[in-house]
Amino acid sequence: MKTTPPGWYDDGHGALRWWDGTQWTEHVAQPDAESSPAPTEAEIVAGQLGFEHETAPAQAAPVAEPGVTGQPGLSAQPAYAAAPYTPGAQGYPQGAYPGAPAGGAFAAATEPRKSSKLWIVWVVLGVVLLGIVIAAAVLIPLLMLSAATAGSTGDTDDERAAVSAVELYDDAWQDGDCDALTRATTENFRVENGFTDCATFEDQAAAFNAGLDDYDIRVTDVETLGEEVVVTTEETYTEIADGDDAGSAQGSAVYEYTVVDSGDAWLIDSVVDE
Repeated sequence: MKTTPPGWYDDGHGALRWWDGTQWTEHVAQPDAESSPAPTEAEIVAGQLGFEHETAPAQAAPVAEPGVTGQPGLSAQPAYAAAPYTPGAQGYPQGAYPGAPAGGAFAAATEPRKSSKLWIVWVVLGVVLLGIVIAAAVLIPLLMLSAATAGSTGDTDDERAAVSAVELYDDAWQDGDCDALTRATTENFRVENGFTDCATFEDQAAAFNAGLDDYDIRVTDVETLGEEVVVTTEETYTEIADGDDAGSAQGSAVYEYTVVDSGDAWLIDSVVDE
């Protein structure tokens, strides 16, 4: 006589009943209603990448075959429900599909984007450009002024000494200082211009200051010509008529001073009004 091994079998009434190997028992289990399992992460990734995820066809529940009366079919086997996919379980592919970012496409799509730091570069660049503009606004006028006055103080020691002689000569006229006149000019210059004695020069200096006001001298060029240095000046003043300020007028003149080396100092030897 054939016997059926113990297990859960269909008792013919739509329920699974426990067969203990010799007879039916009172233990009955209702089969679970089939439900669609929730999509797995692999199915989600496959859907986003445009692949179709194939699912294994469900196995048909074993049907009891005719056998010994009162026993379930000998060839029937217990029904086993397909185990759901569990990430990490043996036999299933682990991780994401090849080429998918770590954490899955869903995690990559929902990950918050990192804020860009590019704006810092633009701020720094703007500050640098602003600094360049400010520096240019300050330096360009200074460079133009420097170019306009280049050579006005002399490039060599001799040229600078010649300029000093011209400035001393101007002080002599402003202050009526005969000693300054002597130290700034050659004897030949004083003889030719009638400054043979200090009294004569002091009288002319007094008349000069009485008729002119706000006298200013500006060196515009210095040039070495052989053993001489030529200093060019632009001299401006206010001319006073009869000592009355109301009748004053602005005036200017350009002079060329020829300065020579006397051996001990550079002295003015001639003055030409241009």
